[in-house]
Amino acid sequence: MTALANSAARHGGRWSWRRWAAAAASGWAWFLVVLGIFWSSGGAGYPFGHNDRTGPDYSSLLAGLERAVGGPLITVFGVLALVVAWRLDGRDRQPTRRRAGIIGGVGVAAVIVCVVLDARMITMLPPLGVLPVGWLRADWPTLFQGVAAAGAALFLLASVAYADRTTDRDQRDLRRRGAGWIRAGRIATYVAIVCPLPYALIRLAWSRGWAVGAPEPFVLSLLRNQPENVYIEPILASFATGGAVLTAGLLCRWGRVFPRWIPVLRGRVVPMWLPLLLGGSAVVGIFGFGRGLLLAQLGVHLPGQLDTFQLWGEPVDDWAYWGAGGLGWCLFPLWSISLAVALTGYYHRYARPARGSSRPGTAC
Repeated sequence: MTALANSAARHGGRWSWRRWAAAAASGWAWFLVVLGIFWSSGGAGYPFGHNDRTGPDYSSLLAGLERAVGGPLITVFGVLALVVAWRLDGRDRQPTRRRAGIIGGVGVAAVIVCVVLDARMITMLPPLGVLPVGWLRADWPTLFQGVAAAGAALFLLASVAYADRTTDRDQRDLRRRGAGWIRAGRIATYVAIVCPLPYALIRLAWSRGWAVGAPEPFVLSLLRNQPENVYIEPILASFATGGAVLTAGLLCRWGRVFPRWIPVLRGRVVPMWLPLLLGGSAVVGIFGFGRGLLLAQLGVHLPGQLDTFQLWGEPVDDWAYWGAGGLGWCLFPLWSISLAVALTGYYHRYARPARGSSRPGTAC
């Protein structure tokens, strides 16, 4: 009984996500297999190719994947994901097989994030996605992006749970690894704070008509063709600046304990899932958005995608327009990766604080 209680405490209780993550990932994989077979046989609702009318405009890499190829491909991917989920539900501590299971789980999540998801996710996931308007207006291909994002999250959770369940319980080794992630997370947090700031500065400059990162005629044409950009550009800048401020919370006391000016919650410990959910969603959305900007900067034109003349009112096709995406084309992918490492460091810092190291952070 004591051993069972200790195990339950270590894994967060009977209903902890560590216990149900692998089963949920398996259920998602079965769902994907069924959908793949259904679409392969001609069923309705295939979410890619010509059925996804807005996908090319958001730099969807699957804009040219039609049903004849996509249906079987989705089925095969679902079967592979099912095998990986089965492995993540086990307790195999053999180093090679354990490493293969973790790599497989993270690999499934990485394929979904890097290949399936696109720039639409920055408006569909928290914090922007907290507003229901975007979801209510979304078409099925966009909603399927949410389904795919849920699958990536489940496989990532299942991989973390499997790694935790099968790890060597030597306390010194655990502390050493945790300390390494905390150090890397601290550095990555500073990187993630800096990355969105050039985007914010460029957008603010454009709202004033200043030619930063693009020729002056281009900036003036933005304000002339769309006068509302005087207000839109500062709003976009505020989103980037707000992201930097929230990222700073990963190292500050108010990122672990709600500050006094928040009613009801003041003084309470911030639940671990809140920054991980918001931050993880931001990682996915920022990566997809940044990848789209990078493809555009490199001149990669996807089938059916609007060209720069349709988007901006004039061609934007050389490096004189290096700031046309607010430097997001190079800094947003770095922002998303550094934020992921920062969140990992935050998790290791507070999930199981070592004796004497449970400080909630600096005051900031």
